[in-house]
Amino acid sequence: MKSTNDVIEKIVSLEWEMFIAVNEGEERASCQEDRATFEGMRIAQFHEWSLQAAQSYLDDLETALATERNLVEEKYIHMMKTTEPSRYAALLPKVVMPSDTSRDLAQEISDMLLKQTRALFDDYPYISGQGRPLYSTFDYGGISVETYNLGELLTYSEKTLSALKDHILALEKNNISLARNILERTVKYYGYDSLEAAEAATKEHIDKEGIQITYGCRACDE
Repeated sequence: MKSTNDVIEKIVSLEWEMFIAVNEGEERASCQEDRATFEGMRIAQFHEWSLQAAQSYLDDLETALATERNLVEEKYIHMMKTTEPSRYAALLPKVVMPSDTSRDLAQEISDMLLKQTRALFDDYPYISGQGRPLYSTFDYGGISVETYNLGELLTYSEKTLSALKDHILALEKNNISLARNILERTVKYYGYDSLEAAEAATKEHIDKEGIQITYGCRACDE
């Protein structure tokens, strides 16, 4: 089996090629010109996966490539179910729909990660308030964590989903949150030593600039 770094490097390379091929032939979005940030965010995610889950996802990507599927494009189409329903209906023929088992697993994992991310909104409100809104009911203000996560999970194979679920459950047995680990690695990519340091710096900047932040989940609690 390949090393973790080798697997992640190959995953991110294949994803990048799929990412820049989305809307091919049209003007590229600014994010499609920023490979460094793309790689930083994706590496932060996959370094916190088990090697088994990462290797399985690499297999998914290689299979997709061989059959001329673009999993990144399919992810965005899945997201449109709540963000742009009319476009979703028009683009759905381009998507290989998951099996019922895969869909159930994707929803279960999405719910687990959403619960973990909700805790991060409580523990690190300033960092969280700068990111995506939490729930799909807030998709009008930007694609939510819930919609983004589920859209991506629906592109994974049943084998990958099962391996990822097993990894999340194994971490939770030791009171470890996958979502927290990913966020911590992400802020380190931006140069912070810890989540606490990133939270303090973000709070200082927001207070200084007088920025009003919304957390994308408070309304549902009121």
